[in-house]
Amino acid sequence: MRYLLITLSIVSFIFSEDSTDKDSEFKNHNLSVGILDDKTGISIIGYTYNVKKNQMNEYFFGVGTMALAFTGTIGWKHYLYKELKTSIYSVLSEQIVAHMGFSGYMSTISLSLEHKLKWGTIKAGYFATFIIRTDENKEEFGAFPFVGLSFDF
Repeated sequence: MRYLLITLSIVSFIFSEDSTDKDSEFKNHNLSVGILDDKTGISIIGYTYNVKKNQMNEYFFGVGTMALAFTGTIGWKHYLYKELKTSIYSVLSEQIVAHMGFSGYMSTISLSLEHKLKWGTIKAGYFATFIIRTDENKEEFGAFPFVGLSFDF
């Protein structure tokens, strides 16, 4: 029930705030490659689509994969400090995880640093997880570092 409320809250934020003009420099698609990811969790390759974006917030849906693990995600990225090239931000997300030998729901929160380059963005940080495993009916906590490259298009 708690996860349903969190998901509904994120969806209500998506449709309640004003977004930026369609003619702005913001791009809706994002491809991320690296060791784990702040938006798609346990993935090496992740894709997210921003359904709403403004100067300090992004609301997204996405998918990710790591060998035999797959994630589906919905979340919110909020910039805590934003400059032209280097920014600090956090991500809150809810994920569904399917893996050989593991399945469940995962809530994540991350604190990240990104640096924009001409051709992409380097990002690094830590994300903490709370996992409800549906295959073993148990709950787990964890924290993981991540690093990757992100490409907007």
